[in-house]
Amino acid sequence: MRKLLLLLFFAIPLFCSSQVNNDILIGKSYKTNSKELGEERSFFVHVPKSASDRLYEKQKYPVIYLLDGEEHFEGLTAMVENMGSLRVFQECIIVAIPNVDRIRDFTPTHINSGIFLDSISAKPSGGGEKFTDFLQKELIPEIESKYSTAPYRMLIGHSLGGLFVINTLLKHTELFNSYISIDPALWYDNSKLVKEAGDILKDKKFDDKSLFISIANGFKKKVDTTEIRKHKSPYSDAVLAMPILTCTLQKNNNKKFHWEIKSYEREGHNTSPFISEYDGLQYIFRDYNFLSVDNYDLFNTAVKGKAILDTLVLGYKKISDSMGYKVVPSERIINNMGYAFLRSNKLESAYLFFQFNEQNYPNSFNVYDAWGDYYLASGDNKAAKKYFSKALTILDYAPTAVKIKALN
Repeated sequence: MRKLLLLLFFAIPLFCSSQVNNDILIGKSYKTNSKELGEERSFFVHVPKSASDRLYEKQKYPVIYLLDGEEHFEGLTAMVENMGSLRVFQECIIVAIPNVDRIRDFTPTHINSGIFLDSISAKPSGGGEKFTDFLQKELIPEIESKYSTAPYRMLIGHSLGGLFVINTLLKHTELFNSYISIDPALWYDNSKLVKEAGDILKDKKFDDKSLFISIANGFKKKVDTTEIRKHKSPYSDAVLAMPILTCTLQKNNNKKFHWEIKSYEREGHNTSPFISEYDGLQYIFRDYNFLSVDNYDLFNTAVKGKAILDTLVLGYKKISDSMGYKVVPSERIINNMGYAFLRSNKLESAYLFFQFNEQNYPNSFNVYDAWGDYYLASGDNKAAKKYFSKALTILDYAPTAVKIKALN
């Protein structure tokens, strides 16, 4: 992956003034020669804006792997960046994979033809395992060696991509932590994957995995599945595939396997991805959105700082338990609370938050700069100068140097 291109996305004019040439840069495009696939493949990468903020200690991000990347990269990136800033989702790295041959890459088995595929379209089918090898052996290791990734991966796919998501969950369970399957093409190969699902769910462990499946409305009027069951045909198998998979999941007694299926009566097959991605990520980050900026009670400085900090610690423990790795409380959130108490002249509460950040982020410029402001507000100029000076050993930052100069 040596060839580097900038992906430009012209978006909300509000942000243009801060960008070079008024362009909004949402990611980078790379190319790699895949040995597993025997061809050159491209992929797009979006990194959260916060990753470039040197005032804070470097953090690790969960990674979303997005199929049909050329179709969904811009929309998903805008959503995740916005919801991350509002603390509804965790901030994420997004890796989007454009298609070369989606019928080949997303199908787990070869078929000669099918209900929605003629013999010409079906000819390249059955390359799903090779595409999985590309992800597992080439793309994921490359991403995790180049970027600051948390040990948490998500896979999102639509239609045949949704079929690939379900197949990966069932047969390569440990490759990802969470799966979003958008209106999956479960009809493929006479619903073979649906028929296999029951035994696989019984025989394998899916502890701490999350699955979100969306169902679009593919009919102009309601369909009576009871009536359809009476008439055995490839069409009836296709219509019944999703209800059968739903029943199979309901019969599974693994309480540690988290799943949700949601229907969208107002969305067709092609309009369902965006809202499905949003709801799917809401489900995956279901324990995270207590941190939302709309949760005014949590960040109310009329409450004692210790009570707020205790609530945050317990909330992050719940997040860590659901995500399967330790998610450290956000340096920014803790810092903002410390300053909120500092502005309210509640020094004891401010102290708790600044101290907590130092314990978790001992190499952060911001931590020591904040301590300097704390001691400045406390009237201890000697301690303030000490911490401002320590901050400058981490990052040469002009505003902090000005504060030291004023103390001299």
